[in-house]
Amino acid sequence: MRSPKYALLIQGLEHILAGRQAEAAEALALLYTRLDVAAEPEDLHYVLFATALSKRLVGGEGVFNPYLRPEASTGATAQIDLFRMLVTHMPLASAADAVANTVLAGFLKGHDSATLLDVGIGQGRQMRTLLRLLAREGALPRRLTVVGVEPSGVSLVQAGAAVAEVAAELGASVRFVPMERPVEAVADVTWAELRSVPRPLVVNAAFAMHHISETTARAGEARDRVLRRLHGLGPQGVVLCEPNVDHHRVPPRERFFNAWRHFTTVFHLLDSLEVPRDERAAIKRFFGREVDDIVGTVDDPERCERHETAAAWWERLRRAGFAPMKGLERLRPEGVHPAVKLRPEPGVVGITYRDESVVAVLCATPRGGLG
Repeated sequence: MRSPKYALLIQGLEHILAGRQAEAAEALALLYTRLDVAAEPEDLHYVLFATALSKRLVGGEGVFNPYLRPEASTGATAQIDLFRMLVTHMPLASAADAVANTVLAGFLKGHDSATLLDVGIGQGRQMRTLLRLLAREGALPRRLTVVGVEPSGVSLVQAGAAVAEVAAELGASVRFVPMERPVEAVADVTWAELRSVPRPLVVNAAFAMHHISETTARAGEARDRVLRRLHGLGPQGVVLCEPNVDHHRVPPRERFFNAWRHFTTVFHLLDSLEVPRDERAAIKRFFGREVDDIVGTVDDPERCERHETAAAWWERLRRAGFAPMKGLERLRPEGVHPAVKLRPEPGVVGITYRDESVVAVLCATPRGGLG
């Protein structure tokens, strides 16, 4: 049975979609009077979604922001610090890393030289873990090139430093090649140059592909074009980690309900963990900024968090010339938290909580290649 709070939230949604702004504001304001985040941590879920909905009202942005402002009781926390907190505490992220790194290590093992193309490398957090895993398993190529594609120059500098630090720690020969741009903006000449990198080539993209820009008339094909480009490089394998939910092309009502189910599942997992209450609230605020983008953005082309399901990604991968990797049921990644389970299928390992597949690790090989 749905709670009165949820009923008010949905009333606000329906009024907004019907253009009844005054009624929407009234429903959301009434919901606000029933929320007490200090006494009921779950009320923060309603705050996050009500805040996002309020952005769709004229003059409504910020109606519920007192709970989200830096001076709120959870303290001022930069987004990057929230992300570090997230990867420290959330088993969805660590399990996805563990699965992806195990597959990547399998691709790289036994080669004297190799190249790892990391799309959306960020600050190099996953690369640090992967290099150490390769060293422990005796799978680290004698000469490894890491090509980091990342739109943030600051993050790229940090990624380069992280890779260099671990390489020195391991006594490994690792060359870091930074590419400061979104992957969809990589020039034709650069794609051509990538075809000459040391082989084998392995591709990793962790929570990056859904950020591909949607700015052209044929924007829906942008991620297809990137996948075809990756296939054209002749990689030994490709590993993608993505949230398993549809926030891409579905209309606002369906997008809201998809987001509610996805993020409240994530929040319930977080609430089941032994994480300090203030840190749980801070991590939820991190996700709240994604909810703002998904639910609250009125001008659809401006949205950034365009997640797709594993099935949709596999349609794209097949069109680009990839086939599902087999044998994933035999994977035994280290360090998977007992709160989550792995659901292996051909080409994908679902990271599940309460039987809900929340994150998908997609593992592909060129059609006719390794499987």
